[in-house]
Amino acid sequence: MSINLNELPVALQAYKQQIAATKKDSIEISLLPAEHLEIWQSKVGGHPYLPLVQQYPQSSEGENLQLLAQINFAELPENNIYPQSGILQFFINPHDDLYGMDFDDQQKQDGFKIIFHDSIEHDSANLQTNFPSFDGDDIYSPIAGQAAIQFEKSESYIDMNNFDFAEKVTDPYDRDDEEEFCDEYTEVISASGHRLGGYPFFTQTDPREYNESIQDYVLLLQIDTDDAGEIDIMWGDSGVGNFFIHPDDLAKRDFSKVVYNWDCY
Repeated sequence: MSINLNELPVALQAYKQQIAATKKDSIEISLLPAEHLEIWQSKVGGHPYLPLVQQYPQSSEGENLQLLAQINFAELPENNIYPQSGILQFFINPHDDLYGMDFDDQQKQDGFKIIFHDSIEHDSANLQTNFPSFDGDDIYSPIAGQAAIQFEKSESYIDMNNFDFAEKVTDPYDRDDEEEFCDEYTEVISASGHRLGGYPFFTQTDPREYNESIQDYVLLLQIDTDDAGEIDIMWGDSGVGNFFIHPDDLAKRDFSKVVYNWDCY
């Protein structure tokens, strides 16, 4: 998100320094129509990269999970945050009306799974080509179709719905000009959209607000509602899905404790 902090609305000018201090690097994701995608290519939807020796990801009840997104780290712009190689995959449960999220334990990888492939096999003879379909009345998937991903380095500033906004900027609900401040801020700064890193967007509540054990977690991936192209993504009623990770786990390439969250209006 490109923002000129010298041109902030009047209601925000007193907080220019605080807003500037929240700046984080992020990688914005644009979705592009694609009829054919290489199996190891970064994508949203479509078929996953899976070696023949690996079982297709399923829930504990034997339900096939659906690929939400696949990130080939070798395709990212130069950065100091993510691995330089490998493929990271995000699977969710299209047979569940909560898409595999467990409100009681958002780190329980049963209805969702995060899979990291450290090395990539490019011989198609050693890769799976027979994939389950996700059609029918019993499918609740938020995603239909597939799209290629275009990555772009960017900057992200804290969204007003983040749990620590009051600490880092100001408490908007303890102000005489609450409505004006909120309107001005959300007009200028919003974390909606698809991205790796940076700040998350929520339609409801930041799940980190009431769980101190994950308040050091940062955004790993966000996939927003998007029906502008060949792909159709709809989280409930125009919601957003996000995944969080502890920075130390990301550095170790340990994706076993990722937090999965989605909400909608």
